[in-house]
Amino acid sequence: MKRRDLLIGSGALMGGSLLPGLRHAAFAQAKPSQMVLMTWGGLWGDAMRDGAGNAFEKETGIKIVQDRSGSPADRITKIKVNIADQKFDLVQLHDGLVPLAVAQGVLEPLNKDSPRLSNLKDVGPRFIQSHWVAAIYSPLGIIYNTKLVRNPPTSFADLWKPEFKRQIVLPEITHSIGPYIIPIGAVAAGKPPTDAEAGFEMLKKMVVQQPIWAKDTDTIMNSLRGEDAVIGLLYKSQTYTVKGWKVPAEWVYPKEGAILYSAGTAIAKGTKNLEFAEAFLNLTLDPKLQTIYTEKFNYPGTNKNTEAALPPELQERVQSTPEEMSRLIDLDHATMAEKRPEWTDRWNRIVAAG
Repeated sequence: MKRRDLLIGSGALMGGSLLPGLRHAAFAQAKPSQMVLMTWGGLWGDAMRDGAGNAFEKETGIKIVQDRSGSPADRITKIKVNIADQKFDLVQLHDGLVPLAVAQGVLEPLNKDSPRLSNLKDVGPRFIQSHWVAAIYSPLGIIYNTKLVRNPPTSFADLWKPEFKRQIVLPEITHSIGPYIIPIGAVAAGKPPTDAEAGFEMLKKMVVQQPIWAKDTDTIMNSLRGEDAVIGLLYKSQTYTVKGWKVPAEWVYPKEGAILYSAGTAIAKGTKNLEFAEAFLNLTLDPKLQTIYTEKFNYPGTNKNTEAALPPELQERVQSTPEEMSRLIDLDHATMAEKRPEWTDRWNRIVAAG
């Protein structure tokens, strides 16, 4: 039996220590037959089903139905148009879109004192916001081909080296982290990540490098796999996927600091099942259930106790030193969300001109 199956499928565990907060939580509202979770599709959606989804149904009898349609931004719109008669209960977003969702008024505020959110106490404060809490995170840094790159990169600034012309892969502006090239350009120029003007000046110089602009993370990884690119931006967690394809690749924590990426869950504004939604969100933070994020995607879980629940080979993949954690760059997502239409237009004009 695989370790994940043991953790998630064991009847003894399910009836014991895994879900005590849910089993003993007081619910004042009537129990629905199902709840709707808006999330990413594919393997991530499958992992949510196999982990928190199945655990929640086993404990409560409530089926979690996934809405996997549309983009993360579409999820925000769908919640907004249904607030008067909400059809959704929970939504999963990455950190860059949370400020937009809050500004649009589509999320319920987190009741951090709720007895149904017992796992919050074990999640670091940088992963908890007023209306959302992250379940996974990963540093965003540099991946490179060790066979084809003679001088290993040490910083974001190295992406601008002439020898990498036509061999760099970066996320397109429509990618969820597409706008990150602006703060990355700023720090590569020795400026604060909030210096957008410095970032756009560096973007103009990057266009001269003629990079591959990737619409999604799979394209980034496959560009490295096929050796169309020898260097690029990638999450540390996805580097293990690339290496698993037998690509001679390594990941670098840039000397300027790595960019923090995180993704998690919020409760849809106007849900008719607020208390049960809290209980489900709590399961996404359970240290035993969070192991599935590592086993499937090499993501560290945000619960401080998750690492200890992993086998040694996976613990090694998610470990970061205190110094590395302190040097993670938290972007100003509120400003970036507000500026995204303007930045998108500007990015398109600069890239088209190149």
